[in-house]
Amino acid sequence: MQNDIIVANKNLIEKTTEENKNEYYTIIEINEKTFGIKAKNVLEIVKLMKLDYPNKMPSCILGIIEYEQKPIGVIDLREVFKNKRIIYDLSAKIIILKTEQTVISIICDKVLDIKKLDKEKIHHLPYQKQTDFYEGLYINDNENIYILNTDSIANYIDLNPALFENKEDNNSYIINDENSKKILAERKNFLSTVDEDITTNTPLYDRGVSFIINNIKYYINMASVKEFFKVNNSKFIKVPSTPDYIFGLINIKGDYITVLDIRRFFNTSKTEIKEKSTIIILNSNEYKIGILADEICESMNVDFEEILQNRLNSQEENKMLEFVKDGEIYQVLDTEKLFQDERLTIC
Repeated sequence: MQNDIIVANKNLIEKTTEENKNEYYTIIEINEKTFGIKAKNVLEIVKLMKLDYPNKMPSCILGIIEYEQKPIGVIDLREVFKNKRIIYDLSAKIIILKTEQTVISIICDKVLDIKKLDKEKIHHLPYQKQTDFYEGLYINDNENIYILNTDSIANYIDLNPALFENKEDNNSYIINDENSKKILAERKNFLSTVDEDITTNTPLYDRGVSFIINNIKYYINMASVKEFFKVNNSKFIKVPSTPDYIFGLINIKGDYITVLDIRRFFNTSKTEIKEKSTIIILNSNEYKIGILADEICESMNVDFEEILQNRLNSQEENKMLEFVKDGEIYQVLDTEKLFQDERLTIC
């Protein structure tokens, strides 16, 4: 019995150590160079839209967007890094992310992927001047990803206003032919008029993951995910007198997570533990909740305009938003609505 306990503790330590080695990053491209941002800090990824241009903006701020009714400057890292600037076209993306102090946004050429990176392969840069902009360089199989230190970038801009005195119109760096200006205006208007019943966790352009529960495919925004945890041989603690949609409690890194059976929560069939079962731990300050999934499928590049065009019309009250992509039907897990459900008060 004692040997079994020792082996179990060893396996738990090894599993926890392995999980702590890895972290998800949003991978972007700027100036043909690949960068990584911690995925948990990314709030939304949207297409370039019409920007506002108040007076006396720093040269590194392309313009202003509105996020949750607050103005946010769009940072052009080419200007921060003193690279040659370009005119951004309709394919550019704006990443809205949180820092320790505030919410900022940056513009990039492309959003490439969401990847789990081994933190032991992130090396400190040997030179000092630019190191503040980076947490390090990820090197693996001839792949180099510069990990951005977004807190330092935001602080650098705030503390060095003299370096970013604006002597020209920032809107000259945004494509401005009549057709493009019309599209940019439509995108801005679209974001401001999207139906309030549609999840705020599925923006105009987004990165997320798909997963399967009982042969049903779901989609969740990566900003709503704290981490993934493979179930394997983990022990669930059954709590007496709880609803059938509470699968049980599980101890993950010292935290007791309430595992929700989302299928039972929405009054359908019960989810069973399978070989590839994974707990998706949701990103919340109020709740410690995980969703039990049969299998994590793949990262997805979602165009929200396409979702609205291809959503299924037979929507019942309290049913998830459904849409069709590449011939597959997905249900969107809206964590904001989930956390507002009074049934979670027991959690």
